[in-house]
Amino acid sequence: MDTTFEKAGSDFWSWLIDNKATISNAITFKDYRNENAGRGVVATQDIKEGEELFTIPRSLLFSTKTAQLAKKEDMEDVLAELDGWSPLILCMMYELDREDSLWKPYFDLLPRTFSTPMFWTDLKPLEGTDVMNKIGKQEADQCYDDQIVPILKAHPALFDLKVHNKELFHVCGSLIMAYSFHDEYKDESAAETSSKKQDNDDSDSEDEEEEEDQGLLAMVPMADMLNHKTGYNNARLFHEPHGLVMKSIKPITKGMQVYNTYGDLCNADLLRKYGFTDENNPHDLCEIDGEDVMNLTCSDDTDDELKEEKIAFLMDEGVMDDYFVIDADHEIPPEMVVAVIVFGSPRDAFKKMVAKEKLPSPKMTEKVEQALQTILKHRLSKYGTSLKVSLSL
Repeated sequence: MDTTFEKAGSDFWSWLIDNKATISNAITFKDYRNENAGRGVVATQDIKEGEELFTIPRSLLFSTKTAQLAKKEDMEDVLAELDGWSPLILCMMYELDREDSLWKPYFDLLPRTFSTPMFWTDLKPLEGTDVMNKIGKQEADQCYDDQIVPILKAHPALFDLKVHNKELFHVCGSLIMAYSFHDEYKDESAAETSSKKQDNDDSDSEDEEEEEDQGLLAMVPMADMLNHKTGYNNARLFHEPHGLVMKSIKPITKGMQVYNTYGDLCNADLLRKYGFTDENNPHDLCEIDGEDVMNLTCSDDTDDELKEEKIAFLMDEGVMDDYFVIDADHEIPPEMVVAVIVFGSPRDAFKKMVAKEKLPSPKMTEKVEQALQTILKHRLSKYGTSLKVSLSL
C-alpha cells in the first residue's frame, strides 16, 4: 500500500470536514491507479437516485475572489486587467506551494505531471489527428511571456522568476483546464442591484458578458476527484445557494465508481484536456478543414477574388466554418455538401445563387460524390500511418 497516497487522501478528506464541507457516508476514495485513473470515488453502500453525495461551501472554492494573491496590495486591479484563465493561473502560481495556503491539503493532492499533449516531447503519434492544431503550447508560452512575466517582474516581493517560471505556468494552466468548474449559481438580488448600477454602461464586451453568463471560474475541491468515463455518468454537480452539491442522477450500486461527466467530448478533446481517450466513444468525430474543402473543389474559373466571394456567401448563409464535422454516424453534413456545390459552381452559376440569395440544396450528385471522395482521401493522407499499422503498435 502506498501510504503517502493514502495519507494525502485522508488529510484532504479531514480538511474538507474541518472546513464545513459535508460528505455522505455512502462514498469514499479508492485508488484506481492500476486502471490509469488515479484517485476516484466509490460507493460504500447502495445509493438512490437524487441522494446528496457531498456539498462544498463556496468559501472552499479557489478562485480570484478567495485566493491570497487577490488580497495583496494592487493585485485586484492587476488581475482585473488579465483575461481568460490568466487571473486564476497567476493566483495558483502564487499559492500552489505555499505552506500557509488554506488549500494546501487540496493542492497536495493535485498532480504535477500530466499525460496531455502539452507535455509530450514527441507529437508524431498525433500526426493527422484533430489534436495537433489545438494543443496551444505556443499560444500559452506567448501568454506567459507577454502577460505574466511583466507582472512577475513588477512585483518582486510576491514573485520569484526562478520559482514562478514557465513550467509552473503550464502546470497551473493544465490543472485549471482539467479540474476547474464554472460556478453557475447567480444571486438574483445581487444581479438586480448590479443591473441597476450599470444601466447606462454599455462598455462591456460580448466576451465579458459571455464569461459572466458562464459563472465564476474556480477550482472545486472534491468535485474534481470524480473520474469520467463516457456512458457511465451517474452523478452531477448542482449549483445551489448554500454551496456546490454533487448528487447521484441514477442508482449507484455498492462498489461502483461514482462518475461525473466532463461533457460529451470526442477523443481529441479528452486527450487534449485530460490526457486520456475512451476506446468506445460515441461522441468521437473527425474534422474536415474548411480550407481543404475550398481548395480541393473550386471550379477552374475561380480566382482568389471569387474564392473570397464564395466564402463570404457561405458564411453569410451560416454554412461555412473553419471545420466541417463528421461524427459517429459517418454521415456527410449537408452544410459540407452545400459548400462543395458552391465552391465547384462556375462563376455564372454562382452569381445566380447570389442574386437569388438562395443556397443550392445538398443534393448528392455523382460530381459531388467524386469531390467528397477527393476530400476524404486527402484527409486520410494527413495521418502518418494507416489504421492497420496504428492498431498494431
